[in-house]
Amino acid sequence: MSYIKKLVMHGFKSFPRKTEIPFTEGINVILGPNGSGKSNISDALCFVLGRLSIKSLRAAKAGNLIFIGTKAVSPAKEASVELIFDNSHETFSVKGNELSIKRIVRRNGQSVYKINNETKTRQEVIGLLAQAGIDPQGFNIILQGEIQNFVSMQPEDRRKIIEEVSGISIYESRKEKSLKELDKTEDRLKEIASILRERTAYLNNLEKERQQALRFKKLERGVKRLKASIISSDLSRKKKQEEVINSEISNKNREMENIKKSIVRIEAEIKNFESKIDSINLKIQESAGVEQEKLNSEIANLRADLAGMNVKQENQKTKFFEISKKKQELNHIIKDNEISIRELKGESPISKKEKEIEIKRRELERLEESRKKFYMIKSELKSIRERISDKNTLFQNYTSESDFLLKQIEAISIKLFDKRSGTEKLDTLKVSLVEKRDTLGSLLKREAELEKKTYMNELEIENQKKIMEKISRMDLCPVCKSRITPEHMDIIKKESDPKINSLKREVENADKELKSIYQKKEIINNDLEQIVQEISKTESDLNKIFNIGEKKAQIIALQEKIDKTKEELSELVGRRKTLEENFERSSNIEQKYETLSVEIQEISMRSKETIDSEISFKQRELERSRISIKQLSREEGDLKEEIAELEKNLEKREKILGRKRKQEEELN
Repeated sequence: MSYIKKLVMHGFKSFPRKTEIPFTEGINVILGPNGSGKSNISDALCFVLGRLSIKSLRAAKAGNLIFIGTKAVSPAKEASVELIFDNSHETFSVKGNELSIKRIVRRNGQSVYKINNETKTRQEVIGLLAQAGIDPQGFNIILQGEIQNFVSMQPEDRRKIIEEVSGISIYESRKEKSLKELDKTEDRLKEIASILRERTAYLNNLEKERQQALRFKKLERGVKRLKASIISSDLSRKKKQEEVINSEISNKNREMENIKKSIVRIEAEIKNFESKIDSINLKIQESAGVEQEKLNSEIANLRADLAGMNVKQENQKTKFFEISKKKQELNHIIKDNEISIRELKGESPISKKEKEIEIKRRELERLEESRKKFYMIKSELKSIRERISDKNTLFQNYTSESDFLLKQIEAISIKLFDKRSGTEKLDTLKVSLVEKRDTLGSLLKREAELEKKTYMNELEIENQKKIMEKISRMDLCPVCKSRITPEHMDIIKKESDPKINSLKREVENADKELKSIYQKKEIINNDLEQIVQEISKTESDLNKIFNIGEKKAQIIALQEKIDKTKEELSELVGRRKTLEENFERSSNIEQKYETLSVEIQEISMRSKETIDSEISFKQRELERSRISIKQLSREEGDLKEEIAELEKNLEKREKILGRKRKQEEELN
């Protein structure tokens, strides 16, 4: 015997969350305080078993069975109740040890029934439950107040309940249903008998009509047989014509295939030549690019060498100038020493000691200030020379890049097909191309129509002629069934001649129009080919012009950088010149400072006993100065030779640079 194993509720009345209640095979009791939902469990059982009365489930409508929600829990979208039966004894005609029956109700009142998660109808569910004697309206479930009603009800009603509980009522309901079906069947049989009587009379009439139809069919077959003989002769003639046309088509197809093969071969040759041209152009570009890159590298190296040699020459000239200046200073020192020796030998300087010391100290303070300025000038001059060197390098790079871009623009401009090419011209050409293609399409369509019409007219003319020949050989006319006479032939000829003449005129007019179409097609094809070539060239020119525009924009940006670099260079060179002049004027400040310091010490230590030693010191210093002058003269001669050699090398490098630039221009 089957029993309930589990009841699962979700969103039904007071059960917002999924709630499972297990049952055992014996007696199960559900306890709880008032309002805990005990009655909702019995309502859930009635609901899942298929009870339709919503009021019996203590609700006004089906939507009220769904959990309406609280402050803590949101309302449910639908309510579902699932009842799982034990089927280990195979009480139900379903495979498996368990049977799951589920009912879902949505807010619109729609109910869905499922058996083992497969959607079924309510009748299928009730039929399956009836196998175990379960009825949703029966007394398998006894609700509150029903026992009191059972005690107080009439004996006949109580008998019905007992029959229903014992399982007899279901058979009674089936019996009533079968009796009703029998009554309906008898009524239907009566209706069918009356219909049969009507149909019999109708069949008698149909039999008469059938006999007439059979006679008509027999006559019709005779007509068809006679027509078939005519059609067969026409068909044999048409087949012969078809064979001739097919042979012509096959010949034309062979010619077309040969032409296509020639076209494919020529296109392959064109592609082969184009690939060869592209490879040759690529090689030319690669070799030109490599040679140009090599030349650019050599030119850059020559410029760097020239810049280094110019710097070296400038350094040598500066050193030569410094040697000349040192010679002048030494000559000045020699004169001062000679004067000092004469003064020391001529008179005693002891009386003038304090006065000379004061003068020398003032001069020393002035030299100290000049000495500080000299070192500041020296540091700034070094920084400016480094900046000038960097700016020169940057200027050379900008100039080289600008020259290279200009040469590229010249090379691209030479290749332009039309320098006035623009988007307007391209749009005009494309519009013209579309118009020509549309015109060509309409001409082709008209050509096909005319060719078809001409073919059909010629075929019709041939058919008319053959019909005339065929009728002239026949004894009876197939149309009027009378004997064919010369007068009859004249009548048929008079009827067919206007038609044939009209068809011939149409053929002649179509031929004239076709000739005109062929001429127009040839002109349009030539125009199309020319327009396609112009579009291709214009698109190529537009790409080149766009490329030229980009390069011009790069040149403008480079020119701005070049101008800015020139301004910065001119400012730096002016500043360097000013600093070099100040530096040259103050180049011997250190020596003057040291000499003056020594002189102050000597004057402060001067006495009668030291005059002779000072005279001898001055004489030794005088000799050293003369020796230094001789040494500086030798260095000056060496520097002159080095400067002359540098000038020769510079001239040689400049000539090489000129040749390289000419090669670069020729290559571009």
